[in-house]
Amino acid sequence: MCKTGCQARPAGVKRAVVGGKMIFLTNVHVQQVLDMHTCLEVMEDAYRELNEQRAGYRPRIDFYVPQEPHYYRWGTMEGASRKLGIFAIRMKSDMLVWEREGEFQTEDKYCIQRGTYCGLIFLLSVKNGAPLALMNDGYLQHMRVGACAGLGAKYLSRKNSKVIGMLGSGGMARSYAKAICQVRPIERIRVF
Repeated sequence: MCKTGCQARPAGVKRAVVGGKMIFLTNVHVQQVLDMHTCLEVMEDAYRELNEQRAGYRPRIDFYVPQEPHYYRWGTMEGASRKLGIFAIRMKSDMLVWEREGEFQTEDKYCIQRGTYCGLIFLLSVKNGAPLALMNDGYLQHMRVGACAGLGAKYLSRKNSKVIGMLGSGGMARSYAKAICQVRPIERIRVF
């Protein structure tokens, strides 16, 4: 009996991954092996590969479905690296709520209930098409976006910069700060 509870694999269905298994990685697994220094190196390599036209991506595409009283949004973005031999698709499943606060309208998103999110990354081999991994994207997303801010600071700020001026203290602010502190000798962070 297989782990899913079925009696056997349906006739004619063969295992897609020969000699290996697709793995599932939680945020905890990813956090145990990915630090900001490594993420900065990998993202810098990816941007270099993109510049040399050895990598590709498709910008995020969102698909909206009106629901009462909110909206459902399915979002995807893809990228591939020839050097790493992988194709990745990031998938997000969100419920959207737009709320008015005085003259301002804000967007809140969640999956199932407020404060929870659903983002996944599916990795595939570009060498043989094999599925490699399915990963939660919560931790990885913060690291990836933070690393982009860190690379921006590395190439666009003075090498002796010691202060970060941060506009807002939202969900990504700590990731930005962590990355920028890796590339500059930061002594103080000012949040506005």
